Order: sequence, then C-alpha cells, then structure tokens
Amino acid sequence: MVIDYQNIHLTARDLFAPNGSPPEDCLIDPLKFAEQVLQVRASCQRDELQKLAELASVRVFRGQPSNSRQAFVYGISQRQRSEWTRDRRVEVTYRTLKYPPSWPDKAAQEKGIDVLVALTVVRQALTGDYGVVILASHDTDLEPALEMSAADGASKIETAGWQGGRVLRLPGGRRLWHTALSGADMVHTRDRRNYLPPDRR
Repeated sequence: MVIDYQNIHLTARDLFAPNGSPPEDCLIDPLKFAEQVLQVRASCQRDELQKLAELASVRVFRGQPSNSRQAFVYGISQRQRSEWTRDRRVEVTYRTLKYPPSWPDKAAQEKGIDVLVALTVVRQALTGDYGVVILASHDTDLEPALEMSAADGASKIETAGWQGGRVLRLPGGRRLWHTALSGADMVHTRDRRNYLPPDRR
C-alpha cells in the first residue's frame, strides 16, 4: 500500500472530525489504516483469493518540517516515524516542506510528495513484486500514475480512502476497485500516541 499521508490525514479530519479540530488531534496510524483497508476490502470481495490478500508493505510519503525553522515540530515528526516504523513492513519517506518568504504568515507547503507517490506506484506496478498495489489518496493529480500502472503494470491496481472523499478514476471515468473507509473506521485507525517530548507532556 502506498499512502499519500497528508492527503489521507487531512481528508479524514475534514470529513469526520468536529469543525475546528486541529490536525494533530486527527493523526492516522499508517499501519492501522492499511490493515483496516484490507479488512474492509475483504468484506466486499466475492473472489475468495482476493479476500486472502496479505499486507506486505506500507509506503508512507509525507512532508517534514525544517529542523532549523520548526525544530519542535520536526522532533515530533521524527518520533512519529520512529514509532510507525517499529513494524518492518512500514517505510516512511519525508521531504522537507517548502517555506515561502512570507513564512510564518503564510504556511509551509508540501512539494514533490505527489511525484514521489506517483513514481512509487508506477514502479511497484511495473515490477510486479506485489499481486495488488493500493494507492491511498484523494489527489486527482495522481490519476496519470494510476493510468500508466493499470495499462502497463504487472500488478492489480486499486485505490483506497474515505467515504465522502473524491474517488480517483482512469480516463473516461473508468473506476478501479476502491475501498472506502467510514468514520467508524477512522476511529479505529487513529494514532492516539503522545509525541510531545517528556518535559512537555
């Protein structure tokens, strides 16, 4: 599974959390999310072999605060990666946020994450190392990567996300298999760990 983390995280907050909820109160645990996707997916499959799909890899892509500009938040992101990758199936790739000249009045932004996600999906599809490659995102900029993967890849391509979120499609509106998690599923996938340093808890 390939997870566009910020997209999945913030979409869950926007769809299911009370208005005004800060992002840090709606963190998603990548491994719990991936396992929940497979559980929901199995419940909807008619093919018995598809129901037996086993989670082999979780690739997470996410922007990272700058250590020089946001050292406190940077430390939290490092503790999150350390915790999430305790399971060897999980790999977290960070790319430093881009800070505009007007920062902090204007927020820093992710740059290049969608490209990394797209390249990973295509690469995994082409190699055929996995029977199924699932992209977790609602970002339509990733649809060309799905198109290439579905046309040329050796793996079955699917998508996953949240009920009420945008479903990625192939040209002509064609749909891949999509697994949608509910608000109740979001509760099961939340990361409730305290990532503050010990002296701030």
